[in-house]
Amino acid sequence: MLCPSCGVNVKDEDLFCAACGKSLATNQETQLYSFGPLLVNICFSRPGTFVLMQKNNTRIVLTNQRIYGLSTLTNSTRFEVFYFNILAKENFNYRLNFGPWSALWIRYREAEKTKEVSIMCSGSNSAHISEALRIINSYSPNPFSR
Repeated sequence: MLCPSCGVNVKDEDLFCAACGKSLATNQETQLYSFGPLLVNICFSRPGTFVLMQKNNTRIVLTNQRIYGLSTLTNSTRFEVFYFNILAKENFNYRLNFGPWSALWIRYREAEKTKEVSIMCSGSNSAHISEALRIINSYSPNPFSR
């Protein structure tokens, strides 16, 4: 089991994390928010003109421990980011096709690799990006963002 605050391995029977001292009594994962798939795009880099995007087929789920994207086509996980693995994040506006989109870009650590994911919502759904960033900042041990 991993400590939800710092990511260190802890024993299932431990009540507190030996590394950071946080209580492990509330380590049960709870879904806090979800949105999509309509008018939600994702890509595995910063958005750009020649970047391949998954459009309207990913549901975004935020819990008290992670954010992940589920394919609505195969019901498989497209990406999974534990908050303690986030290295950087940025919220910005992006012009896509014929309208403005709000984007959340996340760089994170997975095993020995650094990966990226961008989640974009159209102007009418841009509040989802703001709420996702608010949740990530409130549960992330490294609350930095632009």
